Amino acid sequence: MKSFRFIIFLLFSLLSLVCIARNEACINLHYKGNHHTHHDLPMPDDVPDVYYDSTNQSIIIDGTGCVSYYDVEITSLSSWTVYVSTQVSGYYDTIDISSLPQDDYVITIDSPLGNSYEGFFGTY
Repeated sequence: MKSFRFIIFLLFSLLSLVCIARNEACINLHYKGNHHTHHDLPMPDDVPDVYYDSTNQSIIIDGTGCVSYYDVEITSLSSWTVYVSTQVSGYYDTIDISSLPQDDYVITIDSPLGNSYEGFFGTY
């Protein structure tokens, strides 16, 4: 029994290291136009998880599958230039952002259910 617990502990530790080794930062999303507070209502089912992968210079959108697609825009906060405007899968997709200049950005994600989310990230 002790060896089983040790194996479980070892697997958990290794999986934790894999998660830490991934160079991905979570982009916190909130309803577009609303500033995030602890009083936010629960997010709808169609909100995806979004990550900035600085190693591969990509945005990862991990959807719930509740919708078949998302419309995505990435806009510079300094010049208000829209650098990316695309449609991605509602399940899982990546966006190559290697051509973006170093800046702070807002990512806007619209679902076909009429919900709009935004989050912020920087490429430095």
